Amino acid sequence: MAEKGLSDSGRRTAELRYEWQSFLGLLPVLDLQPMDPVLYQRCLTAVWRSRKSAISRTDLQQAVGVAFQGETVAFDLLLAQLVREEILEPIISNAFHFQIQRRNWTHPESAYAADDRRSLSAIVREEQAARFRMLRLLDARILNRRLPEKRVQQVRKERDELGQIYEATWLELENAIGSQSAEAIRKSVEDTREPGVGQLELPLESRREISTWKEKHDATSKRG
Repeated sequence: MAEKGLSDSGRRTAELRYEWQSFLGLLPVLDLQPMDPVLYQRCLTAVWRSRKSAISRTDLQQAVGVAFQGETVAFDLLLAQLVREEILEPIISNAFHFQIQRRNWTHPESAYAADDRRSLSAIVREEQAARFRMLRLLDARILNRRLPEKRVQQVRKERDELGQIYEATWLELENAIGSQSAEAIRKSVEDTREPGVGQLELPLESRREISTWKEKHDATSKRG
């Protein structure tokens, strides 16, 4: 009985090794479409949340709740996609174990996850520059002594809401491109100086922009 168990174990090890070699050999030519987008997103999130530097196929299956399905071709294709995207790197000496390459990809729950780094930086710089100008306008409005106290409170509330969006966006950018790169973009935005800002009044259109930004941010948070 013991000999039979050892034989089965050896055969399984040989089969796994062959399966792994086949997986590695077919990586460049596998047709990865179509793919289950929901399962793919769950895999991305599971990899991101892993506190380890490496993850196995079995661990990933358990993390996304498909361990009961066993080893399937569809799941191996998902692994192949993550390898091609340089999110995972095969550990050649250990079958179906992968190194997690955190530096090469974006937080999957970030609102900017679909954007590449260069486009993302340009988009965020433009968005945040507009928000920063608006924050300065709101600050100037709050300090206007001619403004009724009730209106000051309303403007202060608008300023706080926009400030929260502004700070949350920088945090999302840090998740996407790293803290140093995000800090450099923030510095370039906040170093901008505009003459006479303190003399400007807050137009109705600006208040509408704040409302639009808040709605967009809330919708993004719900999707995440």
